[in-house]
Amino acid sequence: MILSDKEIRTRIEIGDISIDPLDYSKIGPCSIDLTLSPKFQIFKGFGRPYDAGNKKTIEAMTEVIEVSPNDGFLLMPGQFVLASTQEKISISPTLAATLEGKSSVARMGIIVHAAGLVNPGTGTNKPTQLTLEMYCMAGSSVRLPPGMEIIQILFHELSSEASVTYDNRSTSSYVGLDGPRI
Repeated sequence: MILSDKEIRTRIEIGDISIDPLDYSKIGPCSIDLTLSPKFQIFKGFGRPYDAGNKKTIEAMTEVIEVSPNDGFLLMPGQFVLASTQEKISISPTLAATLEGKSSVARMGIIVHAAGLVNPGTGTNKPTQLTLEMYCMAGSSVRLPPGMEIIQILFHELSSEASVTYDNRSTSSYVGLDGPRI
């Protein structure tokens, strides 16, 4: 079951959902719009191959930059970058969430994928920003200002509480992020 706006507000009040900062005007009929942070992880050496089985080689070919609100980030045609939400989130073990790209962003030729699933208990040990994978399909570059609405989060009630939360699972790699990470 996807939570409605009324249920989202109730779950925020009782602490099952935490979003910081939270702008209540961004709550839609069944989702909350999240905004773009000023941090981007860019890939250097465009066109050079890297070993997908070796995370260290991929990390060596990237760098994290922070852009000013006035300048924003200029995403070039065919460019792929990692970004993150400005908001830090936490959800209880009774909920999961999915991230959906906003149609207004897609209509500019920007595809935003966010690994789709936010596992139960994400952010319960330390609230986390969500990493976004972004690709420019447009024929022109597109300026992305920090703070723009970039993605929406939908919440799903589980049939029962998860026995192991994302933050407490030993194999979880992205606990408590502060900015994008490969």
